[in-house]
Formats: sequence, structure tokens, C-alpha cells
Amino acid sequence: MGRLLLGVLTLAVAATPVTPAEAVDLIGTWHVLIHYNDSVTEHPERERWEDRIWVFEKEGSRLRWTDYPIVVFSDHTGRFERLGGNRASRVLHFWEPNAAQLSQIQAGLEINPRGSRSKILRGSDAEGWNSGKKSGYRSARFITFQEVWQITGMPDEPTFIRDDVMGSAAMESMEGRTTWAGESVESGGDVIRGRYDRDGTRIGTFRMMRSGEVSTVKGSGKSQGERVYDLLFGEMGAQLFSGEMPGGGSEQELRKAIEAGEFGDEDRRSLRLEFERTITEGYRNQGNDPRQFRPQIQSLARKMVTLFVDEGKTIEEIQQMLIDGRLRP
Repeated sequence: MGRLLLGVLTLAVAATPVTPAEAVDLIGTWHVLIHYNDSVTEHPERERWEDRIWVFEKEGSRLRWTDYPIVVFSDHTGRFERLGGNRASRVLHFWEPNAAQLSQIQAGLEINPRGSRSKILRGSDAEGWNSGKKSGYRSARFITFQEVWQITGMPDEPTFIRDDVMGSAAMESMEGRTTWAGESVESGGDVIRGRYDRDGTRIGTFRMMRSGEVSTVKGSGKSQGERVYDLLFGEMGAQLFSGEMPGGGSEQELRKAIEAGEFGDEDRRSLRLEFERTITEGYRNQGNDPRQFRPQIQSLARKMVTLFVDEGKTIEEIQQMLIDGRLRP
């Protein structure tokens, strides 16, 4: 009788589907914390961090992935430091949430919808999810942006990929890839850890932690131009050009051409486009969507060209005007 019972139990266990103990169900809200080093900065050894909120929702057979790059904690400990005026910067160490901040993550954070992005992805966990394919450029006159978002490796090693492409039919495209490659799943599927890589220059680790539902923080009442300024230059302004001309050219050579009257309309247009590309990339590096503020970016680029070409300002002087708030969109 004992052997018969053991045989029945063995068959029952063998017939039961095996479900991974640490499989992930993405649907819901996640707090994403990234620790990284940036090899193209003046101090590549410095510890840097950023965090964001991701929300995944099913819409029929499709998956909506929404990214909120501005996360608001009631306890600001260890996150930002004041640089003077209203400007603030992330502290240069690997921030980890304290007990109060962990509690707020679990209860649900506040988010600022500025700069948020959302994509509809098609596919399945088994085949992977994808928002679309890269397409060619039809116009030589206009610079266009394209983003392709992907999710692979579900459910036990989820990997998140974003490809960003900017260019036109008349210019060489700029492509970037950001990857969050999941390596382990913990806490019953509520924590994902892995490697972070942005364009091979920002390298580090990430942790996704399931969060409570988010709510929208109340607005500040600022105009769109003021919001652009705060987002773009509050943190990134001091690093926008790093003392070099956009495009990597020589400031001295350009100045000689201008003074000799050899700087024509086409040169002016090319310089403006280079300024636009530099501002756009800096804005995107903050985790924001430059398409939402295209007119402001173009306005800044035109003003920079006027300052550099017509008023003889150096790149360093233009940089300082951005930091001080004397140059705005």
C-alpha cells in the first residue's frame, strides 16, 4: 500500500506544470533605480544615479509601456544638492532609498508627467514585445526622431531595450541604444536586477522594484518656457558643451572664417543644426523627450548662432549665459 501511494504521488507531481518561482509579471508600476559611471565625462570614476517610474498596462493583446523620468519623494535625503538659485543636481554617489523612501515606493510615489513617454508594444512574453521597426528618412529638410522599444527574455530574465534614431535624408543619422538587461529576479517576481548600458558610455547596474500606484504631483504654475529651462539647464547646462564646439570642430578656425568674411549662410545653417543636435542629445540624456519642446530647442540654437557669429561670444561665454539664466528659449 505504501509503495502504491508513493507511485501515485510521484505521478501527480510529474503531471503538475512547473512554474518558475521567480517569474515576472510586468503588469503594474515599477520604480527603476540605475547606478552607473559615465566614461565620456571629465570624471568617469564618479558614481552617478538616476531613477524613474515605469508603468506597464495591457490594452487588449498589446502592452503599453509608460516611462516617467521625474520621480518625486517627500523625503529628499541623499538625492539632490543645491547649486545656487533654484538649480539642483543629483548627488555624486550611488543613492539608495532609506527606510522612509522604501515605504513611499511601496505605497506609491508621485510623478511629474513632464517628459513622460509612452509606447504601445505588440507581441507576447514568449516571442518578445516590440513597438515597431526603424524606418528611413523621407525629407532632407527636416530632422526627425524615432524610438523603438523592445522587451525580451520574459518571464525570468526580462531585458528592456530602447533604440533612439535622429537624422534626415541629407545628414548622417545619430543612433543610440539603452539596455536594461535583467540577470536575476527576486522577491517572488517583485524585484529585477541586471546590467545597464547606454551607448557603451554609461555602464552600470539597475534594480526594478514593484511599486504602489503613482499619483501626479501638483503643477508649479510655470510657463512652458520656464519648465523647459528648469528641466534642460537645471542639471545639464553646465555640461552642455564641455568646452568644445558642437560637432567637435575648432572654435578658433570658425572664428577666423567669420572674421575673414568666409562664413556664409550655409555655414550658419550647419552651425545652427549642430547646436540643435547638441541640445537635443543633452536633453535626451536627462531622460526627456526632445520632440515635445522642439520649438524651444530651435529657438535656443538660433540665439546661440547669433551670439557666436554676430556678437563674437565664445562658447564658454554662451555656456555661462545658459547656466546663469541670461539665455533662455
